[in-house]
Amino acid sequence: MNVLYILLAIFIFGALIFIHELGHFLMARRCGVTVLEFAIGMGPRILSKKSAKSGTVYSLRLLPIGGFVSMLGEDGMEVAQGKQPDVEAPETTDPKQDDLLINSIEEPSEKEEVSREETGDGESDASSPALDEHAYCNQSVWKRILISLAGPAMNVILGFLLMFAYVLISGSGSVGTTQIAGFHVYYTGETAQLGFEPGDYLYAFKEGEEGIRIRSYDQLYQKALEAKGAPTDIYVQRTSEDGMSVSFVLLEDVPLNEELVKSIFAGSVSEKTGLKQGDVVKKVNGTRVHTYHELAYEVMNQGYRPVDLTVVRDGAEMTLEGVTFPNYTESGATFGNVDFLIYSEENFGILTVLKHTWFRSCSTVKMVYDSLFGLFTNRFGVEAVSGPIGITKTISTVAQQSMLNVLYLVVVISINLGVMNLLPFPGLDGGHLMIYAIEVVRRKPMKRELEGVINFVGLVILLALAALITIKDILTL
Repeated sequence: MNVLYILLAIFIFGALIFIHELGHFLMARRCGVTVLEFAIGMGPRILSKKSAKSGTVYSLRLLPIGGFVSMLGEDGMEVAQGKQPDVEAPETTDPKQDDLLINSIEEPSEKEEVSREETGDGESDASSPALDEHAYCNQSVWKRILISLAGPAMNVILGFLLMFAYVLISGSGSVGTTQIAGFHVYYTGETAQLGFEPGDYLYAFKEGEEGIRIRSYDQLYQKALEAKGAPTDIYVQRTSEDGMSVSFVLLEDVPLNEELVKSIFAGSVSEKTGLKQGDVVKKVNGTRVHTYHELAYEVMNQGYRPVDLTVVRDGAEMTLEGVTFPNYTESGATFGNVDFLIYSEENFGILTVLKHTWFRSCSTVKMVYDSLFGLFTNRFGVEAVSGPIGITKTISTVAQQSMLNVLYLVVVISINLGVMNLLPFPGLDGGHLMIYAIEVVRRKPMKRELEGVINFVGLVILLALAALITIKDILTL
């Protein structure tokens, strides 16, 4: 991988983590919680700055693998034990001393610590009412829920905003409807003949400047009957070996005739099993679809086996049972493959952009949950899971093709980060939300010690999984 692409990946990860932690930080400040540190990265500090106004330490740490917001009373211990952290700025006569420092944040000395006098009930009177008021553990459960929810929400919101930019930049060609405009016709021969290669889709006949789009096998067959072997120029759509790019190749002087078409070309599987040109697809196995992107995703996700399609045909709604699509295998899993053409939206106004932004983003959220379900049901193997190293490799590959595709990949990663953090697993934001939900139902908080143990165990499991995935990514480089 090129060093520049690795740096690009680090920048992307850093930006997404920053946005996530910024959500926690802003909501904590809004709820009146004292923030001790806002950190990007993990491990030792390499850069840090302490705010004279709030006492918050802003730091950049060595390992670009995460980040955190440390809040007063986050583990319920600082206030309970009467330990008052150093939240005030150190005295200084040098006005420049609060500028950016390198490894300059030191632990408070014994003289700087507040003296503790134990009271009769075992609590410290150093825990002042003002300090208690700004501790995370003393906030209402609803404020703690908002603080935990803010980080994932920022990632999901960022994903939606970037999706809007992606759809807008992609232009009118990216906003397809769910109405069938035609079907793929493709070359089925096992050896090269007349310039065709296995996997080629017939795209258009070269006639005039624009050509005539090939929309069905019947259209090709009819053309062959008319041509009677006469040389015909045909454009084919060809995918690269790595599957990352598509090109259009002109094959000249193809002697198109009835026998040739019957022997080396095949029509769409979905057309043969019930789908027709003009159908407007409404549902795939009961899942509602509004745009071509949603339709293509559901075909990919569910179309590896026959599906039921709800369509509107000639003004009437009907269900087509057992519609079949061609399949392909990737990372040990089988997927359905779109073998039809669709009509584009009639206009490319702001409402159309907003519509496709919303439904494409929602489809991406669904994709995250579908992927998790596929892992638990053994549809997807461990080879389909990637960590930072695997994602960096993907970013590198995509960046060589198109920066617009990198933008879409950032959308997917951002939404993925937000949704994954909402999973009710200890150590994740969703784990905290689950504990707080229990607190709402029970109308009393869980014991802080038990909550700490649960989150610690979850964090250990997450770190172990991250280590295994990283090893897997390294071995497959």
